[in-house]
Amino acid sequence: MFRMIWIYQTFYFIFLFASVYSECVTQIYENTYFQGGDLTTVFTPSANYCQIVCTYHPTCLFFTYLPVTWTKDPAQRFSCYLKDSDTEMLPKVKMEGAFSGHSLKQCNIKISACSPDVYVGLDMQGVNYDVSVADSYQQCQKRCTNDKRCHFFTYAPGTYHDASFRLSNGHF
Repeated sequence: MFRMIWIYQTFYFIFLFASVYSECVTQIYENTYFQGGDLTTVFTPSANYCQIVCTYHPTCLFFTYLPVTWTKDPAQRFSCYLKDSDTEMLPKVKMEGAFSGHSLKQCNIKISACSPDVYVGLDMQGVNYDVSVADSYQQCQKRCTNDKRCHFFTYAPGTYHDASFRLSNGHF
């Protein structure tokens, strides 16, 4: 009888422990940086998109996002730091302007990796591998959506600050 109770208590503890660490956490923490556990850095237009990238990454459990307002250094703007931890926890450090959160892997929600959002006035950093003429940002967005190598696009209308892109209208 004692052995049976011990077995039930052990299983109860294991399931309780597993449920705590399998909890879906959707909250994004403002002015917070998760210290350590860096896997890789990517560039994303928002903290929410950074969370989606973390969710689709095979080992990412946490992320920290630094928006354009965080620094004057263009190389660090829109930085999305993907993070992991053997203990499934990382220290939270107060950092003004930073956003941090958890992967949504444990959440039972449908997430689309394709973002329909358009960011007016933003030219995403990275390597341009195609430059072509487009009549509208919608046409440029459609081309990017249908190209598996394209992650972001920039549509440059006639008023765009870089004359070399004004001539071509779109690049991705």
